[in-house]
Amino acid sequence: MIATLIILILIVIFLAFFIGFNIQNFCDLWFFTTYEHVPVVLLIFIAFAAGVVIALLIVLIAKLRTPSKTEEVVDRKTEKAKNKELKEKIKNLEDKKTFGFKKNKQNKTDSSVTSTTTEVSKTEETK
Repeated sequence: MIATLIILILIVIFLAFFIGFNIQNFCDLWFFTTYEHVPVVLLIFIAFAAGVVIALLIVLIAKLRTPSKTEEVVDRKTEKAKNKELKEKIKNLEDKKTFGFKKNKQNKTDSSVTSTTTEVSKTEETK
């Protein structure tokens, strides 16, 4: 707290000396017309104020363009919900295709081969 007060006092003293030494300096300014005997200190303050205004506008535009973190969280939640809905739809479609029965992972040829081999083994056992 005391350090900021000291820094503020030093800035005010610097500005006072700067203005005091440059109060008698004048220059000509052309801004669509010629202005004669314009104090240099006034031009410096106008340039500083214009820079502050432009910097604030740039920061505000940048803040408006980037989405906030809460919007990103909401977007992620909606994406997760959409993904969950899509998975449920795919599961429902698969159930409709199989009429509620689970798919047999073996091929038809594999099942026919195993059924014939079991039949052959049964007939051999009976002999």
